[in-house]
Amino acid sequence: MLAPLGLLGALLVGGPTATWDDVLGHLGLTADTAQLPLDRWRGGEGHPLAVFDRMWDDWRLIEPTATSFSDALLSSEGRFGPLLSAAGERIGTVGPRQDTAVTPVAEAPADALADAIAAVYEAAGQPLAEERLAAIREDALSVPAGVAQAASAILRAVPQAVEQRNKVLGPFEQQVTLAGALQAARDLAVSLMVTDSLLAFMDQIDLPALVSGGLPLAEALDRTRDLSDDDVAEQFRFAADTPLGRIELNGGGDDTYGPGSYLLIIDTSGNDRYAGGAATSGASGPVSVLVDLAGDDHYECTDAPAFGAGVMGYALLLDASGNDVYHCEDIGLGAGAFGVGILVDRRGGDRYDAHLVGEGAAAYGVGVLCDLAGADRYYCLSQSQGYAGTQGCGALVDATGDDTYEADDTNIVNPSPQTAEHNVSMAQGAAFGRRAHPGDGYSLAGGIGILADGEGNDSYRCGVFGQGVGYWYGAGLLVDSRGNDSYQGVWYVQGSSAHYAIGALCDLSGDDSYKATATQSEGQGHDYSLGWLHDVSGNDRYDCASGGLGVGMWNGIGIMWDEAGDDTYEAGGGCLASVGDSRPEHPCLGVFLDTGGSDVFPEGAPAKPHTVWVLPPVGGHPLARAVGVSE
Repeated sequence: MLAPLGLLGALLVGGPTATWDDVLGHLGLTADTAQLPLDRWRGGEGHPLAVFDRMWDDWRLIEPTATSFSDALLSSEGRFGPLLSAAGERIGTVGPRQDTAVTPVAEAPADALADAIAAVYEAAGQPLAEERLAAIREDALSVPAGVAQAASAILRAVPQAVEQRNKVLGPFEQQVTLAGALQAARDLAVSLMVTDSLLAFMDQIDLPALVSGGLPLAEALDRTRDLSDDDVAEQFRFAADTPLGRIELNGGGDDTYGPGSYLLIIDTSGNDRYAGGAATSGASGPVSVLVDLAGDDHYECTDAPAFGAGVMGYALLLDASGNDVYHCEDIGLGAGAFGVGILVDRRGGDRYDAHLVGEGAAAYGVGVLCDLAGADRYYCLSQSQGYAGTQGCGALVDATGDDTYEADDTNIVNPSPQTAEHNVSMAQGAAFGRRAHPGDGYSLAGGIGILADGEGNDSYRCGVFGQGVGYWYGAGLLVDSRGNDSYQGVWYVQGSSAHYAIGALCDLSGDDSYKATATQSEGQGHDYSLGWLHDVSGNDRYDCASGGLGVGMWNGIGIMWDEAGDDTYEAGGGCLASVGDSRPEHPCLGVFLDTGGSDVFPEGAPAKPHTVWVLPPVGGHPLARAVGVSE
């Protein structure tokens, strides 16, 4: 009988290794030797992430990496600078954020606003005429002091962001039209279509410089958090067109903002409607910021990237309060493609609806959606809700509230190769790379996608591929910190991965339920992949139709660990510690652990309370092994 496995730190890197060695010793392995083979094919042919390689080389690093990332995102408290730094660090682009002293502007607020607008003209290479500057200065007198100061702080950060962005992307944009640049972003982020010219473009981009170029803008927006009640209540209206987009500062009514290129919107009150804003698509509008301080607002755009959509630039959206509705088609609601897109909603019961590449999604950049409070509903089709493609970090962060996460599996418009009766979701902590194995020059590694939920009784629903899933050199992570949660999916869900990838689901507390209606789920690794499902505490229920709960296939490693609580397991064939077909020259490993509580297992299964069971080698392959432990 094993000694109690106990605390997480005792099993993961940084704590004693004896407990893992005890478990794996039943297979003649140790924690150090039960790893993917060193001679496996590496790199995915293009743009793998260092953070992926570290976890792929040692599965004990998966959970510390996932939880530290989740902690960094949740502790940001919705500040744009820390969110961007946390996401950027995971793709190796931005170091820890350094707080710097802000020098107050000595000018009167109206003068500061006018001069900041003049600086935008300078950055665009079109100096503002004196008479036009004087007219702007006069119009700015109508803007409340706090709003004028906030606007000027944001606008003063624009030239630096534009300069950095143009250094990185400018040479490419001189060779293509604006539509071509937008199409390149869509090709990579949405359809994964690649060409020689797109690959050459990706190879020449300085991604660290591109992402870090958004930090001064993000930090400037963070300094607008303290606008006063007087600023919110006062009625005013100000507008100015610039070479980099329109500026609108409004308050005191219900306003409508049509489609178009906006450099800056600040709206202080009212139930407003937006058809554009906080979206970029090229050199003519490389920066876009939207701040809405109050009201039940409606954001809807169906024909262009929108609402925290950084395509070839930087797009930031802050909604401070209200029960809001957000809708876009592809690339939006906190999405980055060759850029940075961040959406922060501080309060309210909100509804988010994205078709593809949204709600915290990115390829070659950073995309973050952060909601701080309220019972929220997230709806998408695919490639959303904490999703990452090549060289991307996509994060959906929800701090509090009883939330619903749904990837549509009712209207079958994106049928899965695994089962045509269900959609490919690739959502809720998912990462995807373009697989053209064994090598036609067009394979691309996936990025790192995470869904981090702080607290609340949450519901997660998806089809195929979701809820902590990775594919082709991508790492998909789902971390739920507190609450009684429900997870339901079909195939490759709940800490599962396929083809040289990583998928992990970490639920840290609560009485939870997990259901996978098909196979290869709930701690399953397939084809040199790692699958990890860890439920730390609570009385939980697991329902897996087949091929799950600690399963390795084709030289993958799948680990399922329920640490404490009175749990119930319903499972079909090939579950509760199992391995499938495998290449004989390399290991394949399935591990099931239940280390506390009074548990119920299916009748007739080898899994029983207070038992250790070992699966004989499959197909005569001595390296294909599985072990189950119930304490």
